[in-house]
Amino acid sequence: MRFRQFLGFQRLAHFAVALATLTSLTLEASAQQWPAHSLRIVVPFPAGGSADLLTRVIADELSKTLGQSVIVDNKPGAGGNIGAVEAARAQPDGHTLFMGTTGTHASNISLYAKLPYDPIKDFAPLTLVAAYPQVLVPGLKYGDVSLDRLIALLKQAGGSANYGSSGIGSPTHLAAELFKRETGTSMVHVPYRGQGPALNDLLSGQLDIVFPSVPDVFSFVESGKFRAIAIMNERRSKTVPNVPTSGELGYPRLISSLWSGLYTNAGTPKPVIERLSRELVRIIASPVFKDKFEAIGFEVRPSSPNELDTFAASETKRWGEIVKAINIRLD
Repeated sequence: MRFRQFLGFQRLAHFAVALATLTSLTLEASAQQWPAHSLRIVVPFPAGGSADLLTRVIADELSKTLGQSVIVDNKPGAGGNIGAVEAARAQPDGHTLFMGTTGTHASNISLYAKLPYDPIKDFAPLTLVAAYPQVLVPGLKYGDVSLDRLIALLKQAGGSANYGSSGIGSPTHLAAELFKRETGTSMVHVPYRGQGPALNDLLSGQLDIVFPSVPDVFSFVESGKFRAIAIMNERRSKTVPNVPTSGELGYPRLISSLWSGLYTNAGTPKPVIERLSRELVRIIASPVFKDKFEAIGFEVRPSSPNELDTFAASETKRWGEIVKAINIRLD
């Protein structure tokens, strides 16, 4: 009886080894056959924005590397949720990528009562792409004002001043609410569909203050149309080196930055993920890519999948605490 049991265990062990070997060979074969057709990168914002700009350059270079076309698929709406759901439902074969953001993979999970996707279970990280710190830009009526003077003027306004954002729950909205909490000021929120219209209204005098990313406002600052009075970052930007950090001005907790990272679907074969990550990091770390985007205010940050995973987890915790403190909830 014991001998028959031993034979049974031995056959089971042989079967497990054979199954593991077969699985390994299948994964290797799928990686060798990949990509079998064109790829797409889903961007959860309209064409023309910062995430879209980064994606189009990456898509062009990835297409050259893989010998397959790489299509940029813009799916804007609901703070990035529409694009995230679209990408999450794709086949886990490495042919669909997703440009995840501060919203889709950090703050939305705290903002929305029922998020229609799981940023951890539905996606496999590939690499961080870039961060783009936000700056505080007052309207033209304030002139050459300092941060302390602006805060004093906002307090004098008694809540009648306004600020523009790129939408309810967006990083520019959260940055403004963080500013209000840290400075004890009160302002009226005016949400827009994107940062461009908000900047136009700031220029025309309809808005009092905005909190855009450096890339979004760089050309305006460089031309002298706007003046950024603080960068909400731990360090100064190479692009606008004369703009002091919020910490330098006495507000070390006034930190807000957008970021983008590339993901594919959870369940994608590991060899495919490894190759995708390797090729993407090579593109993002290249001098041509870095020079192009760092010249207009991005902080280019290629990473390993694990590093992106760890970074997104820390951002989720940080923004979760901020969202809870300022009591914003979207349903």
